[in-house]
Amino acid sequence: MSELPQTCQACQRPASPEALAYRKGDRTVSHDSFLQCDVCERLLCADCLQIYDILSGDDFLCAACAASLAAGATTRPAARPPR
Repeated sequence: MSELPQTCQACQRPASPEALAYRKGDRTVSHDSFLQCDVCERLLCADCLQIYDILSGDDFLCAACAASLAAGATTRPAARPPR
């Protein structure tokens, strides 16, 4: 298994308590590491990833994937390779 990234794969923000406090509606869910977008599979900070209640109640989507789903896109955004 490869090492988890120490920075967000979207904005390059380093891991910190603030970067790992994810929003779910009007509450916050804290994690020990970056969460992965369910669509593009990048590991992202709290500013780049939101928790939605779409299918399972805990659907993790980055802004690009959420916008694609909202627009009714039939293809998912291309995953960026880790840096």
